[in-house]
Amino acid sequence: MPAMGQAVILPPATCIRCGAPADGKPLTKWYYWHAPAFYLTILLGVLVYVIVAVVVRKGMKVTVPLCVQHRQRRSIVVTLTWVLPLVGIADAFILAQFNIDGGIIALVTVALILSGLVVWAMAGNPIRPLKIDNFSGEFLGVCEKFLQQFPEGTAQQFVPVPATIPAGQVLPPPPPAIK
Repeated sequence: MPAMGQAVILPPATCIRCGAPADGKPLTKWYYWHAPAFYLTILLGVLVYVIVAVVVRKGMKVTVPLCVQHRQRRSIVVTLTWVLPLVGIADAFILAQFNIDGGIIALVTVALILSGLVVWAMAGNPIRPLKIDNFSGEFLGVCEKFLQQFPEGTAQQFVPVPATIPAGQVLPPPPPAIK
């Protein structure tokens, strides 16, 4: 189990989404999670929720291997998350030049900005945290072929590796799966 602040580096040979051979540099991301009950603090205000969520969240840095197809898909999604809000903001200025009603302009602008946020939230991450605590994490979006690399009983746990690996050191392959 990884300790707090320790990175989790997954076996780099197989795409975590489809099991195809991974290609290129793996994606390294911080994943955060908090108990779903904290969403109720939104009723007290969005700012209150944000403060509470930042204080109580648990995080894990994970290095995720991806194949060419999933890497390209993620790249397109990340581009969309930037382009949609920018187009929305630009529309506020461009549509005003055509004497379009201000309410329609506001609606189009807000819709494009929110669309970018929704696309980012739904498809920007190759895996999704189901639960993270101080020593382990459970994630959705991991394919069965990827999980078969791990011994029985550890398929839902990622193998931790120290956050700093000496230069030139090669990681050992995962142990064979026990049937």
